[in-house]
Amino acid sequence: MLQSLIFKDQEKLSPRYVPRFLPHREEQMDFLASLYRNVFENFSAGYMQVCQLIGPVGTGKTSTALRFGGNVEEAAAKRNVTLKHVYLNGKLEGASRFTFYRSMLEKVAPGSSTRSLSPEEMLCRLVQCLQDSGEHLIITVDEISYFLQRSKEHLVYDLTRLNELTLGEPSRILGVIFIARDLSFHKMLEDSEKSTLGRIIVRFPRYEGEEIKDILGLRVEEAFKPGAVDEEVLTYISDVTAKPPINGDLRVGLDLLLYAGLLAEKEGRRKVRLDDVRKVHGGTYPGITTADIMCMDDAERLVLWGLLRAVRKEKTSYVSLRNIRSAYEVICEEQEAEPVEEIEEYVQDLIYTGIVDMKSLTEFGISGVSTEDLERFLDMIVEKLKRGLDESKDEA
Repeated sequence: MLQSLIFKDQEKLSPRYVPRFLPHREEQMDFLASLYRNVFENFSAGYMQVCQLIGPVGTGKTSTALRFGGNVEEAAAKRNVTLKHVYLNGKLEGASRFTFYRSMLEKVAPGSSTRSLSPEEMLCRLVQCLQDSGEHLIITVDEISYFLQRSKEHLVYDLTRLNELTLGEPSRILGVIFIARDLSFHKMLEDSEKSTLGRIIVRFPRYEGEEIKDILGLRVEEAFKPGAVDEEVLTYISDVTAKPPINGDLRVGLDLLLYAGLLAEKEGRRKVRLDDVRKVHGGTYPGITTADIMCMDDAERLVLWGLLRAVRKEKTSYVSLRNIRSAYEVICEEQEAEPVEEIEEYVQDLIYTGIVDMKSLTEFGISGVSTEDLERFLDMIVEKLKRGLDESKDEA
């Protein structure tokens, strides 16, 4: 495999990468540490804490939860205590309590779930597995709003009352952390759920220009070879990321760095130029970042790809479901993927996330994008979809 001309470690620009240090999120990390101090001091006597991480997209909520979870696991290991931090995504883990709890149980105790168990039985088995192994658990649920939009089941109620399954015995589940963009999901909860959810909220404000520059500067050091990205390029990316319509979404800034680097490398250069960033910026749509695409399963990526191809073919902002299905089936054949029979559910999911806009019952397009702007970013989004599918195949 040929060595990269420009990248030292491209993975450091991936949404999956969680740095050891999160600049400008020290306050949030300190708050979580104080909230769970009893866990650090005495794991066996800890009680369950429930909190909410709230802030716009790209403000570090998920990275903070993952970094904090890793810190707690390490602190427990130093005390010869086994503690697991399990991350679940309300979009990826399924649209029902059954699929969600099955995924959670598999992450905690692989091989212990079966299709014959009800959601309630899976929770009981989860607690029993923890008691049998002597392990402790902290659960993070990301995209809770998305799950509640698709399901009327009482996920929040179940998770915030898990310790009631072991009354009188030491608590094994030490924390539940919910992540959302805002507090609107409270409207979907019953009063009993709001009560057990509590009012401990950790706010994540939008990043400002200098903060973005600090964060991206550290990523440049980790991801690129020395001298590949100069101060002018870094400042430009930080400025456009901080301003509307991106509004401080760090995920978009990372995308600009990554794809500008890929463009420079494709042209055989060892340095990212300002023109590279401008070209990528012209084809970047903040509503569809690499992080969004990585949170999709393969079928959803292919359906979105079908919509994009249909839009390009029809040369219009909105296309019919029939045209989307036709383009999707061709793409499945090209990618040697088995097409799903019904794509409506996947289109609906894309509408829920704000990526796809439904003009009418028969017209669908990309949210917030005019016909004139379509050609500027279609190639970039398709490239992200291809990369997402390729990475999915590699993981399989």
